[in-house]
Amino acid sequence: MHGASAHRKLNMKSALRRQVLRNLTTDLIKYGRLETTMPRAKELRRLADKMITLGKRGTEHDRHQIEAYLYQPKAVVPLLMHTYARRFADRPGGFTRVLPIGHRQGDRAPMAVIEILNSDEPEAEVSFSYLVRSLAAMQMRAEGSVVARALAPEADAQAVYPDKRAFKRALDEQKANQRFAAKIKKAMRNADLSAEQLQAIVDKDVVHARELHEKEAAKKINQYMKEIWPENAPALG
Repeated sequence: MHGASAHRKLNMKSALRRQVLRNLTTDLIKYGRLETTMPRAKELRRLADKMITLGKRGTEHDRHQIEAYLYQPKAVVPLLMHTYARRFADRPGGFTRVLPIGHRQGDRAPMAVIEILNSDEPEAEVSFSYLVRSLAAMQMRAEGSVVARALAPEADAQAVYPDKRAFKRALDEQKANQRFAAKIKKAMRNADLSAEQLQAIVDKDVVHARELHEKEAAKKINQYMKEIWPENAPALG
């Protein structure tokens, strides 16, 4: 009977796999986040946490281990032994976050963003940007402030359901709304924001999204005008 595998093979030979993971770990520590496939991100999370733990310990032996594994040691060693060591001084583990971002065009490989947590600037994290975009999309579909409604989801106690399937669907939706409210509260607590401040950020994102939508619409109209009048087409917007 075969035992469990110690790591993901990633469909590579061991020498190539080690080289790719060394490159990815170096880039993650240097830039703070990167986009890759989900299996690589999960394997990279384990290595990045190990490197940050070595940097937190900060001994000469730990420095040698970091320099032996990572590329560009002059750039990454100060980050590990000073910047990240101070940032995660009170955190025992879990220094990275993996966020799925859909599938890649072509081979449909599952993609993810992996980032190093930033407790000093939580609003700069990808997860916070995703949350703001989700709230902005909700606000563009429904008028009015959306943060207050999302923080206090209400269930219709007088609703009548035709069958158990409809009741289960409504119950699942209510639980999802409660999880989303908990996620918003956690983000507000990490970023030290009030509901009014978060709503202001969402309003700015909505304005920006509408401006982009108007520019894209004007571009399509201009392209249509050029197709109708190849010469001296009137410009709009």
